[in-house]
Amino acid sequence: MTDQINAAVFNVADFEAIDTAWLEVENKKGDAPLLFNGQPVRIEVRSPGTKEAMDAQHRIDTAATIKTYAAMRGKHAKETVEGNIAQRAEKLSAVTTQIENFPISAKDLYSNPKLGYITEQVVKFHIGWENF
Repeated sequence: MTDQINAAVFNVADFEAIDTAWLEVENKKGDAPLLFNGQPVRIEVRSPGTKEAMDAQHRIDTAATIKTYAAMRGKHAKETVEGNIAQRAEKLSAVTTQIENFPISAKDLYSNPKLGYITEQVVKFHIGWENF
């Protein structure tokens, strides 16, 4: 009887992460909000549990597996810094739904190493389940 009552009250959705959350971007020093035209810059990020995030991670994992197997066969893949930046930019673009108050595309943002302080904030925010 108690199990039936507990099952009737239990709703798994109450424990699931939400699909997106807003990151309030900080400036380079990390001591204040990043502002553009006096407005705070915000980025809406998909949680790691969304299909888009899982698809993006799967593409990275598959590429790593292919490189590993090629290396085991004696064929070393040529990795470049630019390739690594492009791969990270692709993943972060897939988990970014919108950028508010910063007129740049997600791909351009994450492909620019000089904006790495923003990219690192998005990476840290995205992997933190507590944000979702």
